[in-house]
Amino acid sequence: MASGLNLTPDITVLGVQAGLFLANMFVVKKLMLEPYLKVRELRDQKTGGSQDSAQALLQKAKELDAVISQKMKDAHKGAAELREKIKSEANQVRATLVTKAELEAKSDQQALLKSISENLKEEKSRLDQTVSTISDELVRLAIS
Repeated sequence: MASGLNLTPDITVLGVQAGLFLANMFVVKKLMLEPYLKVRELRDQKTGGSQDSAQALLQKAKELDAVISQKMKDAHKGAAELREKIKSEANQVRATLVTKAELEAKSDQQALLKSISENLKEEKSRLDQTVSTISDELVRLAIS
């Protein structure tokens, strides 16, 4: 008998090995691969979702910051306009009050000047009489 190498595959051995391979592949897929993939997908969703959510929140914060900044600028502008309006109204009221006070002061001044003038005339008219009375008294004293 000559020994030789038989290179022809045995179909039954190949069938059994293929069956074992497929059975092992099914078991590994069901017991290890699918749960691992589910956990990995869930982790990716949570971390990726959190990152996406964080990005969305950052974007929303930037938009809100821009809106708030614009509202602050508008409020500052409105306050400046209101301040100028109130200042203008106050200046008008001040001008009115100053004009009224000036007119009252002029009126009071004219009344005082008139009163002084009348008092002066009255005193001048009395002066002649007083001088005459003093002169008569001096003459009487000088004669007696």
